[in-house]
Amino acid sequence: MSAKKIAMVTNIDADSFKVIDQNTGRAAYASVISGLSVFDPNSGDYVRSIDFTDLRNPGDYIISLNESSRSSHAFKINESPYEDAALAVLKSFYFSRCGTTVISEEWSHAVCHLKKAQHYEKNTSKTDATGGWHDAGDYNKFSVTHNISLAYLLHQYLDNPFKYFDGQLNIPETGNTIPDILDEAQWGINWLLKMQHSNGGIHHKVSIKEWTGEHLPQNEDDPQYLFEVSSTATAGSAAVFALGARVFEKFDPQFAEQLHQAAISAWKFLLDNPVTVPLGGFVNPPDVTGGEYGDNNDKDERLWASVELFKLTGDPQYLEYFHSNYKDFWNGTLFALTWQDMRNLSYYSYLSLDADTPGINQEIHQELSGLLTTYANRLLSQVDDNEYKYVLKKEEFYWGSNSVAAGYAFDLIQAYKFTNNSDYKEAALDQLHYLLGRNPLGISFVTGQGSKAVQNPYHQFSKLNSYRTAKPVPGLLVGGANYYSHLNNKPISEFTAKNYEDRFQNYMVNEPAINYTASLSYVLGYFSEFEQNQYKGTQ
Repeated sequence: MSAKKIAMVTNIDADSFKVIDQNTGRAAYASVISGLSVFDPNSGDYVRSIDFTDLRNPGDYIISLNESSRSSHAFKINESPYEDAALAVLKSFYFSRCGTTVISEEWSHAVCHLKKAQHYEKNTSKTDATGGWHDAGDYNKFSVTHNISLAYLLHQYLDNPFKYFDGQLNIPETGNTIPDILDEAQWGINWLLKMQHSNGGIHHKVSIKEWTGEHLPQNEDDPQYLFEVSSTATAGSAAVFALGARVFEKFDPQFAEQLHQAAISAWKFLLDNPVTVPLGGFVNPPDVTGGEYGDNNDKDERLWASVELFKLTGDPQYLEYFHSNYKDFWNGTLFALTWQDMRNLSYYSYLSLDADTPGINQEIHQELSGLLTTYANRLLSQVDDNEYKYVLKKEEFYWGSNSVAAGYAFDLIQAYKFTNNSDYKEAALDQLHYLLGRNPLGISFVTGQGSKAVQNPYHQFSKLNSYRTAKPVPGLLVGGANYYSHLNNKPISEFTAKNYEDRFQNYMVNEPAINYTASLSYVLGYFSEFEQNQYKGTQ
């Protein structure tokens, strides 16, 4: 409750404010509003900030300006303001499970997608590709988005393992002595194992050929196809397998060994195929529409895999690969972590190695440390460039912009961990505030979180459960403002940060995806505290 409490005011005439306790109707805090309004070109708003950090009493509050009858949306002050959101976001992965019955009081579906997937290139072959997570509003599954999602979830656990325990989420695996977050990660990893070809490569995706309308997952009758192996999927999975092998060694040694061997096999495929497979990256065949997740450069995923395999095995060949190739992306800065650009994960993983680890190159370590500091300082300047304190630049309000903001928050947290510069931590927290409602639209982009949250995400499972509840599945992060892609070629606003609408049909701004949500899960987990005795089924 001692954390900073900042709100944004767009009323240029307001000169005072009160924070009103909703239970008593009385002002718990009051102050003048000073300073000049500053124009934010991305939103078109004139903005000032107000600070009520000194208010530390827990409760439910609203803010009113100049004795006005109008007020802000309601908000809470308490010791753990992010905990409910963190648990909802993490549990949303359970509601995205494929190939199983999903059961809850409000959001349920029957078992789905149990038929073997037909090989697109060989119509006579079929493979068991059941399991995993539905990627987004549709029910396709992609190895590359599983990889980055699993990276976030595994690092979320590794950063603070004491926060996570069995019984926390009330999922089917509760009671098996394994923390629920790892049970969920194992669900995703098991699917990746099914996607591994006998040659070690990982198939790029499982999907239908084209979208055929909204339906519940068990009612999708279109055949699912297994598409070719890609080296981007393979390298990312090699890293996930290696990372997972270290995490699960304590809980399930047999599973950890399976992941160890899968990682080695995937790396062998990469050695046998030193150029991106397929050449130029995966491309949808002419009769296939929908998600492609093409990537014509697999070097970033290979770098990440090399460090994770070194951490797993201690074999110097992997460290030598990193040392020989880490500058393939070198251009003096870093960029937001995405499914298409994983270089940051490789650099952070290298920086986390102990300084006395045999084989570590101190010059490279220092070089990467300087690169991270330069990058984090650039992000700080981007946050300072606007009054809403978001990190996104004008050109970054594209498809999935919210995941870019969450990815930047992840990066800033890594910078804080390596430097202990609290400015980075505060800037990461600013991005969480942006996603949860302190933004030009005044809406929480996370379903079920906040007094004004997204109600109509493009999420078929939520929409078609409306006979049970009018609410969407909680904990889903939608894509957010998108200035460059417009439904029916009609922009929503002339301002980049306001090209968003809470409309089911507009998947270009209002569709959730597992990689969006996973990035948010990491950030929420980092800033949350969980008390084990609060949950049923604790061990």
